[in-house]
Amino acid sequence: MAISKPAIALKADAYTVLFLHCCRYPTRSLNGLLLGSAAADGSVSVEMTLPLFHTQISLAPMLEAALLLADEYCQQNGLQIVGYYQANELVDDLDLGPFGKRISDKIRSQVPAAAVFVVDGASMHPSATDLRLITQGADGKRGAAPFIEGDAEGCIVRLERCIANSLQHEIIDFDAHLDDPEKNWLGNAALLVQ
Repeated sequence: MAISKPAIALKADAYTVLFLHCCRYPTRSLNGLLLGSAAADGSVSVEMTLPLFHTQISLAPMLEAALLLADEYCQQNGLQIVGYYQANELVDDLDLGPFGKRISDKIRSQVPAAAVFVVDGASMHPSATDLRLITQGADGKRGAAPFIEGDAEGCIVRLERCIANSLQHEIIDFDAHLDDPEKNWLGNAALLVQ
């Protein structure tokens, strides 16, 4: 009897912000947090993406500040940090590396079923059945493929429209917020309303 892996569902806005963050900085290593909820059966629902860094993803003091702010945001909005994503500078590099593993372990210490993704940059053309996200299990092995909750085809069409309208250049991550505190790294989903 095969053991099924817990499901990882992404809301359309969460996936779109994640992918646009990668499109904004296609030649950089970058990372971010996944916010949502985790169920007792190990399934995860990702409601929101918080882009973190695109310059140097291993700055521990800045990461601690970002995690504290993200945790405060979660408490105010009935969410929790349920995962982490990372895109590497080299498109064929699908390894989290030591820093990514530390962040993932920290999140998993609070949410054991946390979703951890590495963006497969070899082809930045996602489809409804291939989101270009490789799930990394706590054991380092690939996990269940995530899926878009609801209309996956519609999400991909909207993502393509966002890219055609250059909305990726408006995505604000924590790095940009540190440079200019007026920039709201928590409000990226509002860019998608068109």
